[in-house]
Amino acid sequence: MPTVSRQVTALTDLALLREAPEMATGGGIGRPTVPLRLDDDVIAACGIHIGIVTTTYGLTNLSGQLLGSERIATPQGSATDVLRAVGEEVSTFLAEWPQRHIIGVGLAIGGQVDADRGLLDHGPLGWRGVPARAVLEQVTGLPVHLDGHVPAMATAELLFGVSGRAASSLYFYAREMAGVAVAVDGVLHRGPGQSGSIAHLPVGSDVPCGCGRTGCLEATVAERAVVERARSAGIITGSALSDLVAAAETDRRAREILTERARALGRAIAMSRDLVNPELVVLGGQAITEAPTYLDTVREEFAAATTLPGTDLITVTRFGRNVQAMAACTGLLAQLYDHPLSLLGAAAPRDHREV
Repeated sequence: MPTVSRQVTALTDLALLREAPEMATGGGIGRPTVPLRLDDDVIAACGIHIGIVTTTYGLTNLSGQLLGSERIATPQGSATDVLRAVGEEVSTFLAEWPQRHIIGVGLAIGGQVDADRGLLDHGPLGWRGVPARAVLEQVTGLPVHLDGHVPAMATAELLFGVSGRAASSLYFYAREMAGVAVAVDGVLHRGPGQSGSIAHLPVGSDVPCGCGRTGCLEATVAERAVVERARSAGIITGSALSDLVAAAETDRRAREILTERARALGRAIAMSRDLVNPELVVLGGQAITEAPTYLDTVREEFAAATTLPGTDLITVTRFGRNVQAMAACTGLLAQLYDHPLSLLGAAAPRDHREV
């Protein structure tokens, strides 16, 4: 008991835990114990997701509750210019939370991420060997944690979603880019330095891909590609997926485009499931959450295409359109959960209570 008390005192001084006398139950024998819970009032983690079109940033508390988030158009220019512009936006955003002890910034992004060296490559953005961590740390003055966006989203599901209760899970993401991540016994699989890719998974469409082939997954389901097909056909004049979803209420051609995308997603999910055979499949990304009317089509195509028994293992992320911000924050929270002193050191951030 003395050892436990010392550890609890240390974690309380670090503002990670707090006593919760309101949760106490009476009737016990001996000295009454005081329940503990996570302290959600002091420490917070910031996260940034840089997408091809949209950049999202936000702030979460220790329990994974999103305290606030913003979306902006991804800035134009060189990689350094983009990162500096985003870092300045985030610094302004964080200044609105003086009462919080912000432990750092998580950056989640597509492409290939070298977290150890803080470097990233992003083909669609034309970035190669970009020192993202160094640039963002210089602008924000905070430690920066890099991760691929799909592994980061899968980690968020493990910590705060339903994946943590499954023996094995497959996370499937689609928006501008498509990707999967696999977890077993609560541990996310990570390859030797590079992320796997399902961008060129053949889904049987007639859409040409930049790789020279036809019917690749990402070229078929990417938000920009789907919207551009609708614009080229004269179905919509806007440039947002919401324009196409709205048009589908009255325009058969719009419904056909979204239905075919849903079928392509269903086939890709089935192929990924058959390869891994997980207990649970979690779907995320705006290709799913921004067109919920077509989720039944995704499920039906999945059920028709999978070769394994059982088709009721699919669920949709609970984070909705906040999944990118949550994912970026979660990398830091996962590190904090595993090694509190790696981010907080020995100094307690208790002064933030008095701001």
